[in-house]
Amino acid sequence: MVSIAQGKFSSSRSAKKSRPSAGTGRKNGSKIVVICLCSVAAAVLLAAIGCLWYFFGMNRDNGLIFNNITAAGINLGGMTPEQAAQALHQATDQTYTRMDMVVRMPDCDLTLSPADTGAKLDVDAVVAEAFNYGRTGTRSENEAARAALESGSYPIALLPYLSLNTDYIRTTLEEYGRKFNSTFSQSSANLEGDKPVLNAADEHFDANAPCQTLVIYLGTPGRHVNIDRICDAVLDAYSFNKFEVTAELTEPETIPDAIDLEALHSEYASEPQDAFMDMSSFEVTDEIYGYGFDLEQAQQQMEQAQYGDTLEIPLTLTTPQVLGAELRELLFRDVLASYETKHSKDANRNTNLRLACEAINGMVLQPGDLFDYNTALGKRTEEKGYKAADAYSGGQTVKSLGGGICQVSSTLYYCTLVADLQIVKRSPHSYVSSYMPMGMDATVSWGGPDFSFRNNTSYPIRIEAEVTDGLVKIRLIGTDEKDYYVKMEYEVLSTQAPATVYEEYTPSEAAAQGYHDGQVITTAYTGYTVQTYKLKYNKETDELISREEDQLSKYKKRDKVIVKVVGGEPVPQPSEGE
Repeated sequence: MVSIAQGKFSSSRSAKKSRPSAGTGRKNGSKIVVICLCSVAAAVLLAAIGCLWYFFGMNRDNGLIFNNITAAGINLGGMTPEQAAQALHQATDQTYTRMDMVVRMPDCDLTLSPADTGAKLDVDAVVAEAFNYGRTGTRSENEAARAALESGSYPIALLPYLSLNTDYIRTTLEEYGRKFNSTFSQSSANLEGDKPVLNAADEHFDANAPCQTLVIYLGTPGRHVNIDRICDAVLDAYSFNKFEVTAELTEPETIPDAIDLEALHSEYASEPQDAFMDMSSFEVTDEIYGYGFDLEQAQQQMEQAQYGDTLEIPLTLTTPQVLGAELRELLFRDVLASYETKHSKDANRNTNLRLACEAINGMVLQPGDLFDYNTALGKRTEEKGYKAADAYSGGQTVKSLGGGICQVSSTLYYCTLVADLQIVKRSPHSYVSSYMPMGMDATVSWGGPDFSFRNNTSYPIRIEAEVTDGLVKIRLIGTDEKDYYVKMEYEVLSTQAPATVYEEYTPSEAAAQGYHDGQVITTAYTGYTVQTYKLKYNKETDELISREEDQLSKYKKRDKVIVKVVGGEPVPQPSEGE
């Protein structure tokens, strides 16, 4: 090339020396032609030299694998066969014979172990292909192969050089496909058999009658995986030293409707109804048996079931807790508790006591019923016949409509304690009551304190209340299921002694109030803090079972108030008989 350039430059210099003068057109034309011919000759010569360089350059062989030839993810280009073999051993010795092929199916992972697939790579054969690529074809084929390597890579598939049990691989995948692939079918639920009579009063009722069976079919999803495609993907992965393949459904999966067991339970099941007594006639209505299936157990069966399974869930009768026959025998069998308290000779107060007893007498509380004293009596009014009698208000004894009815609530409260019923509301009086043991009274007032309890037994309770022979008498009649009886005790924890207070009045003030000197206008009450105890005794042995704290009651003290007339002449005292 250098000599070609020198010749070119020499020609230019010669042309410059022999340049004709201006005006000699012919000589100038000859000069142009010579220059053009020289340029064409130079271009042809350069092209020929370039072709020879490309031919000899492409055909020279340095004994190395051509660039961009890969295998098992390794670029073997520029390596000797020995180097390539060493690199492939490093990349594959710990894979094919040691690593599991993991096939991620839509619902699980399949594992193909080397022990089962027999995977083993012939590294020497792979190196031979890598070395021979671009060398063993025709001249044009080799040229094309080498030219392609200049702009891209040539990955060698390893599958032809793998010792691989393809039958085992296909068999494993086909076995999975037979279990997984399914044709869509819808879920269903049906009752088989005849529903038994549930009403115990029906002449056709039979507690041992056969019941129905709920038959549930869990449909199958419509789903399919292409085993041929997955098998090809697995072999391709082996071919490139990869050991994880993700399989996909051929088309979107169709899922059968879920069975709503709660809805089925609501539709087919019914709760048992206890036998009960009509409050007006005291007649017993027989029980109605419950019907259905165990929802929790059925849900557990459903959780363990597979698509395509058929579940048989038996329906059964549920026996009510209270049966008519038993109720008739047990109803109002026992006196649960009784108590009597003396009343005064105050006619108005005794009228109120009688009205209160009449309001609650004969009331029947079903199991779980709440008795509320104020609700049972209602508001105490003159229209109902209630009279004004002594009652506590604001720490004083005043005349109040319905005064005295706390004696009935207190007597009833004592009965509920002995019957061991559930006390819901109870308040002690402000001061100790004369007709009740301390801590065992229950004060009530319309719009104020109230007394209530719940029938926490398994049977109805009837209240019997009356005023007779100078006594308030209350009995609770029911069915005693207890194996113990109750006694009540109390303990005075502290005492607050009242004081004596003198209120001074002038003679005229005392006369206006109707007071006289030394008159007691407020009686004294001692204050107490009292703890009551509930004692339970064994019915058979009378042995004390337990002694438990029950209620803590605090009663206020009330000072004694005496009139003291001061100043002026004493007001004459009325003589006896006036």
